[in-house]
Amino acid sequence: MKELEIISKTGKINNSAERIFNFFSDFRNISKLIPPEAGVENWQAEKDWCSFVVKGQNIQLNIVEREEFKTIKISGDDNSPYIFNFWMQLVQLSAYDTAVRLVVRAQLSFFMRQAVKKPMQKGLDQIIDYMKMIPY
Repeated sequence: MKELEIISKTGKINNSAERIFNFFSDFRNISKLIPPEAGVENWQAEKDWCSFVVKGQNIQLNIVEREEFKTIKISGDDNSPYIFNFWMQLVQLSAYDTAVRLVVRAQLSFFMRQAVKKPMQKGLDQIIDYMKMIPY
């Protein structure tokens, strides 16, 4: 299996890197953002982990690394069918202006890479747009 890397567009959020970092470095905050149409069931979260079911698949995510006000790194648990890492990168541009970028790296077969590359790119870019609207 080869690694697939997808990098979102860079977005600018009108808030401080500290507030954005503090919000996203606690999975308990994320539950407020999940729309009902997302198909997420059985959501459970603590600060460093969350678990849920999507389309019958159990998923657990863990925050595995934090660099204060700069980076949050997330991965699946040991039972995940896929090996992946997800990063949120923040760069403070001014007091209330922060650049954000999302990166996903996943070990996938050739066919899976081809199947998920475009939808995942679109999804990451949509998350960036959505992050601009969150009241941190």
